[in-house]
Amino acid sequence: MNLKEFITNPIELEYFEGLLSQLNEKKEQLRIATPENDTGVYPTAIAPRELMRRELPFHSYEDIKQRYSTKEIVDCTLWLRKMHGGLGSSLDRSEYLKKYGRTTPGSKSTDLYIETKEFGDISLAEAQIIQASKKTSSFKKVVLQDLVNNDVKPILDKMWEKHSHLLGENFSRLESVVQQKLPTIKDGKLTTERLAPAGHGIFGYEVFKGPRPDGDNIVACIGNGEDLSSTPDRAIVNWMLTENIPVVMVTTTKTDRDMKGGQIALKVEGDKTFLTIVEKAQAEQAGQLEYFEQLGLREDDDDAFFNTNLVLVNFNALGDCKITLPDLIKNQKGEFVQLEGALGSVLLNSDRLARETGKKFVHILNVNKENRAKFFNPIKKMDDFDYIINNQSLDINIFHFI
Repeated sequence: MNLKEFITNPIELEYFEGLLSQLNEKKEQLRIATPENDTGVYPTAIAPRELMRRELPFHSYEDIKQRYSTKEIVDCTLWLRKMHGGLGSSLDRSEYLKKYGRTTPGSKSTDLYIETKEFGDISLAEAQIIQASKKTSSFKKVVLQDLVNNDVKPILDKMWEKHSHLLGENFSRLESVVQQKLPTIKDGKLTTERLAPAGHGIFGYEVFKGPRPDGDNIVACIGNGEDLSSTPDRAIVNWMLTENIPVVMVTTTKTDRDMKGGQIALKVEGDKTFLTIVEKAQAEQAGQLEYFEQLGLREDDDDAFFNTNLVLVNFNALGDCKITLPDLIKNQKGEFVQLEGALGSVLLNSDRLARETGKKFVHILNVNKENRAKFFNPIKKMDDFDYIINNQSLDINIFHFI
C-alpha cells in the first residue's frame, strides 16, 4: 500500500508511519512497584518523597492561583483546541437525542445540550464557541480551533455560521484539523477493509508540527470538546509565561470516581528517572487492576495524580526541544488491529528526550478535589452528564469559568 497516496496530510503521514514502525517491537510490560517487587515504577500515590521532589516538576493549582492571579488582561494569544472527533460510543444517548429530533449521533459535544436563558437549548460544542468568545475579557487574543473527523466537521461548521457575528479582531477561528480514518492491520498487513482514526496522539504531535495562529505569546490549550471546564484561567497562563514553562499536563487528585483513567508515575531506569502514565489497561495486563484502582484512595497513600487530558503549550518556552512520536497502542477490534497513539505519550516521550540533555520539558499542575470542576468535568456516560447538569454546586453556566 502506498501510504503517501492514501494520507494527504504530511504530518499525519509522518505520525502514522511512526506508529506503523513500532508494530513488531516488543514492549516492556509496565508493572507498578509493590512492597514485594520493586519494579521502579511509582505512581505518585506511592512514589518516594525524595524522588518526587527531585524528579517531578509538580505544582499545585491552589499555589499558582494565589501567586499569579491577575485582574488584568493577559498579554497572550490563547489558542484553544477542542477535541470533537470521538464518537463516544460507550455513551448511549439514542433516547436522549430523540428529544432534539436527532437519530444519528455525532460527537458527544454536538449531541449533549444545556439550557441557557440567553440562547435556549444549545449543544456543548456550541457553548464552547460562545464561551471562547467571552474569554477576550481575560486574554488579549483568543483563537478557537476544532479538532474533528469528517462526520463532525459539517455539524460544527453550521454552528460557526450561526455565531459568525462573534468573530472579530480579538476572537477568531482557525481552520479545523480533520482527523482522517486510516488503514488498520489484518493478518499482519495493512488493509483498508476497516478504517479508523489513529488516536488523539495526532493532536499532541500536530500542535508542535503544524501551522499556528498569528499573534504574540501563543499558549495552546488542548482539551475535550464536551468538557466546558477544559480551558485555563488567567493565573495558569500568566504563570506559564512569567516562569517560562514549556508544557503543562493538568492532573487532578484522584477520587473514587476516577478508576479508569491514567495516573502520572515516575519510572526509574538505572541512574535516570522518567515521567510516565500508568493506564488501566496496562495494570489489567499485569494482573494489578485492583491495586491500580485503590492507589491514592488507601489511608497511607499520598495523592494520586489523575490525568485529565488537558494540556497547555507555551511556544515562547520550547527552545530547541525535540518532539517525538507516541508509543503504539494496538487496539484490537475483532480481526482488525487499530494503530493508535495517546496525547500524553507524545508529551512524555518528548520529555524523556529532553531529560537526556538535562532539561525537563513537561510540568505537572495538580488541581485538588475542591477545585477540579474548574478544569475537569469528564462525560464518559449519561450519568456523568446528568450529574454535572443537576449538581447545582458546580454552577454549570457556559460563562462560569471566564
